[in-house]
Amino acid sequence: MKKSITLICLLLSSFSLLAKPIEYFLPKGEMFDASIPSPEAVLGQPLGKQHLRHDQIISYLSILASSRPEAKMIDYGKTNEGRRLVLLAISSADNIQNLEQLKSDPDTLKIWNGFSVHGNESSGANASVLYAWYLLATNNPAIRQALKETVVLIDPSINPDGLARFTTYVNNNRSLTTVTDDNDISHVEQWPSGRTNHYWFDLNRDWLLLTQTESKARLSQFHAWQPHIVTDHHEMGASSTFFFQPGVPSRKNPLISNKNLELTNELAKYHAKALDQVGQYYYSKESFDDFYPGKGSTYPDLQGSIGILFEQSRANGGVMDTRNGQRSLTDGIRNQFLTALSTFTGAQANKKALIDYKKDFFEKAMQAAGKLSTNGFVLDVSKNAYDAEKLKSFLTQHQIKFANVAADKTIKDHTFKKNQSLYLTLNQAQTTLIQSFFNTDTTFNDNTFYDVSAWHLGMAWGFPWAPVTGGISTNNEWPSSQPKNSYQKNAIAYVFDWHSGNAPAALNYISQLHDNVLVSGKPLAVNEVKVPAGSFILPVDADTNQDQLFSTLSSVTDAFQVQWYPLTTALADSGVDLGSPNVQKLKQPKVMMVVGNGVNAYQAGSLWHLFDTQVYLPISKVRTAYFNQVDLNEYTHIIMPSGSYERYLDEKTSQKLNSWINSGGHLIGIQTAANWIEKNLQKPEKQDQSTTEKTPADKANKDPKEAVVRKAYGDYEKEAAEKVLGGAIVSADADLTHPLAFGTHLSKQHVMMKGKSVLKPTNQPYDTPLQATEAVKAAGFVSDYWVEKLKNAPLVTAQRQGQGSIIKFGFNPNFRAFWYGTQRWIINAIFLSDLIRNTK
Repeated sequence: MKKSITLICLLLSSFSLLAKPIEYFLPKGEMFDASIPSPEAVLGQPLGKQHLRHDQIISYLSILASSRPEAKMIDYGKTNEGRRLVLLAISSADNIQNLEQLKSDPDTLKIWNGFSVHGNESSGANASVLYAWYLLATNNPAIRQALKETVVLIDPSINPDGLARFTTYVNNNRSLTTVTDDNDISHVEQWPSGRTNHYWFDLNRDWLLLTQTESKARLSQFHAWQPHIVTDHHEMGASSTFFFQPGVPSRKNPLISNKNLELTNELAKYHAKALDQVGQYYYSKESFDDFYPGKGSTYPDLQGSIGILFEQSRANGGVMDTRNGQRSLTDGIRNQFLTALSTFTGAQANKKALIDYKKDFFEKAMQAAGKLSTNGFVLDVSKNAYDAEKLKSFLTQHQIKFANVAADKTIKDHTFKKNQSLYLTLNQAQTTLIQSFFNTDTTFNDNTFYDVSAWHLGMAWGFPWAPVTGGISTNNEWPSSQPKNSYQKNAIAYVFDWHSGNAPAALNYISQLHDNVLVSGKPLAVNEVKVPAGSFILPVDADTNQDQLFSTLSSVTDAFQVQWYPLTTALADSGVDLGSPNVQKLKQPKVMMVVGNGVNAYQAGSLWHLFDTQVYLPISKVRTAYFNQVDLNEYTHIIMPSGSYERYLDEKTSQKLNSWINSGGHLIGIQTAANWIEKNLQKPEKQDQSTTEKTPADKANKDPKEAVVRKAYGDYEKEAAEKVLGGAIVSADADLTHPLAFGTHLSKQHVMMKGKSVLKPTNQPYDTPLQATEAVKAAGFVSDYWVEKLKNAPLVTAQRQGQGSIIKFGFNPNFRAFWYGTQRWIINAIFLSDLIRNTK
């Protein structure tokens, strides 16, 4: 009996580490409406005992919304896995009745609280239910009065799919007794972590880029409400304390006004007071910055809102031991709740200033833009009407107005043709955002960046662009983007323009219906039809079902907007005929992508998303741990995203890959994967070390007194930043005659460089279709150290090996699924790799 009592006491002691009574979280001395059920009463567990699932959170908030006139649930979308995206609006009962009208009321204070954009940073999502209950249940007269003139919008889980992945894993691996050892599996997630969404995207980088369904739905709500404050509740390293903005002062985006910083600092006083009262240490002007506007705490700053980042120390499995003491989910929930509440309190104290700032923001931004020498920006969208429509949709989502260029305009030797170019004037409300999209700065006061230092719209999308000074003729008479295709019964083939519409998806679609599709490695001029290299042909024979063929062609026009032409002869007007050796039968690709431990999940996710949602090509995702068990001969292509492969792929794997390549496989390696290929599959011949003459530099490196120069410790961070290529745009020279470049249009292209990878030069002059220019810099911070490393460096190499090939990328051609200008390189590596000839 005594043993049983002792055991129960131990269990209770362990349980106390995980959960606290609700009073632990709340301000002292307040009374609450007992008719409003607390989270504990509904969910059947104290907060912090277990990580709440997304369905539990939604269920509880739904109960609040259905039972209280002061709350309303707003469904604003669904995730890729079908989970609900919601906002819970809380205000006075009268305001909730008139919620639609209040959206556009400039005198109603609006506070948007966003929780857990990273699904494995779940203290925020867990705190959202407490915050919602508190606002509805407290009898605090100041809160009740403030809600008569304030609407609070709670987004409890910005990333439901990631939260679901995380909570399932953690709750499955937590013990009944508390395990605080940070090596326990409850504290160490499996690959991919719950940080990302379904496609392994970091949604906190997607406010600007809008590639993900969650971001598109959320931004629509943001612009509908135009909140005065947006909070963004995160977690950081377990040994840290708590962070709130303003962040590093020298790293503020220059387009963010000083008034914004002033108001952020005013609100920071309330966060400090709230955390001081519970003895929670914090910091506010280190580590994090407010520079890249794709984050949830920075995009609002370019909209006249005050974005605030909160970072709470992480405790994945509930309670963790760290070098700075224990961290717990319970304390995380408390801190996230307190700072959400301090935001509300600080907003009331600064209400007039916040409302006035928002009212004046867009008008003042336009006035400031009117003093610039640039009046707007023009984009040449003539090469692809499908991409032009996609750009228009993107701009509309950001509330950016654009016009059709009505007369040819030549700027710096480039003619922007009428009806084929877009003009974005700076004389509009979104002028700040437009300026951000076209920023080309390469020098900065502070060269340390928390995220990328550039995100240029024209460079990313691959559109020629230019700033406009003076006048430009525009209208809103948009030409039709639908291709004018004509069906012809006596055609012997149909040719599809590789430069038009969504041609890769059309090729994939047709090749799944017909096994005799041809691809041309040369431009074609047949039947007075001219199409570029890379274009593909569907032969028509006497047995072809004309009705089915017409249906296929109609689908290609409607779904993919590809321009196609009927051909009645194989004889070329000039150049190669249809029967040329340069016109090859397409081998339907079957693609594997290596994923799992060691692989960069962001990059793998961006590639999965590209082929799944834009090309509609299925790819098999195979984990590194399972790779050696797979028969590689089932696949035509293998993609290796950037990663650390040394620990997971051995010499036997290298031999297996080389054998597969020699038999006709195409291996595609990106960044560090490309470096692994160079080291393990393309080993250079070993030099005889005994006969290699030592250079003076070699000898100097042997002498530590000469090799190491003493430096001031305080200069370390600044100098370390010089060695980091954190994300900048690099100018590149493209060989448009190479199959990997087909469809990319521009000889001067722009790539996003991020990381430490540099490709080795090849020993053949024809194997480098893309290389960095001598100048290197296009936008963002590239240090002198990296300029020297990247000058004329290869960015894409393609080498035949046996019957197959090795294609390497020194950058991610599909960076965050937004770098449309270089996406075609990786797509061509799949569909056009057989066109690459041996140039030895």
